[in-house]
Amino acid sequence: MQVDAVRRVVLAPDKFKGTVSAQRLVEVMAAVIAEQAPAAAVSRLPVADGGDGSVAAALSAGWRAVSVPASDSWGAHVQAPVARLGGRAIVEVASVCGLGARRPDPSEAATATTYGVGQVVAALLDDGVEEITLALGGTAATDGGTGLLCALGAELHDAQANRLVPGGAALLELATVRTTGLHPGLRNARLVLACDVDTPMVGSDGSAEMFARQKGADDDMIRRLSAGLAHAADILESAFGNRGAARRPGSGAAGGLAWAGLLLGGYLRSGAEVFLDLLGAGNEIRGADLVITGEGCLDPQSLRGKAPVSIARLARTFGVKTVAIVGSDRLPAAADKGTLFADTIALDRIDPACANDPELTCRLVGQATRALIQTHLGLRTAHSNGART
Repeated sequence: MQVDAVRRVVLAPDKFKGTVSAQRLVEVMAAVIAEQAPAAAVSRLPVADGGDGSVAAALSAGWRAVSVPASDSWGAHVQAPVARLGGRAIVEVASVCGLGARRPDPSEAATATTYGVGQVVAALLDDGVEEITLALGGTAATDGGTGLLCALGAELHDAQANRLVPGGAALLELATVRTTGLHPGLRNARLVLACDVDTPMVGSDGSAEMFARQKGADDDMIRRLSAGLAHAADILESAFGNRGAARRPGSGAAGGLAWAGLLLGGYLRSGAEVFLDLLGAGNEIRGADLVITGEGCLDPQSLRGKAPVSIARLARTFGVKTVAIVGSDRLPAAADKGTLFADTIALDRIDPACANDPELTCRLVGQATRALIQTHLGLRTAHSNGART
């Protein structure tokens, strides 16, 4: 049975992190719709919220791919993919100093640095780029962005006038800062800090407390990194004339890299909003019959700026129904999930093995897409292939 009227469907998932890219998810969904509802018009809108997949999202919107040499969190050479469009560029921080498949130990968590991100920014400024967006998810460092600052010309010294070694653990030794050698291109460039969290850099819910453990830090190292960030905040904010930035919501993104961007005059923006604007999501969603979104894990953090919730909220302003396919659903029943999503299918309730199996995940996404369009585009067959929540 097929849909009689022509319908328009927007496919706007984020990645299932570590399993399937947003682009691949869109391909799977689109293939099912072509089979089940061949007359339907499909808009492909793989999205990002400032983490992994941000450059790919820009490329899908017509930006150009370039490669910039840099160093990763521990000094190894990498080629950082960057999206360019005229005088604008998007840098995916995770591709420079992300964890990747690495599982650092506490000593590596202590020395991880954002210096490579600063190298990329400097190269773009040298090339005349006027607006640089830093997609701030998925980093390995908790250095308050001091690596970035040093790569852009700041000088950080200890009490003996020695330059600090890289990493957040060394920040407790910070005594003096010189900013006279900062890259001159920073004066005229616009720096956009796209983040998907509202964590401050310092405080009980700061960068170290919230995220350093997943970057290899143990309890002792978390305390050391936290103390280092607080110490550095006092000195660097005085040097840059930007008091209080370390307690701003969002300044703790990417181990405090967002805070360093604020010191340089950058602007914090919701990563999801940045990429929805970039992709023209409003124009795609307006007038659609259904939006299908999703992500690896729908949880309380999703309500604080993640892409699927931002998509659903945008669609709601146009009166368009949104449904979600997620790897797992950990959003409490008390949350406003029902007002955001007309339907939600959690793949791990069908087969928990999908979390570590990309091919299985794709098959289940196909099944879930079929079930959702049967229900929400007017197909009235049973939806036994999906575990709804």
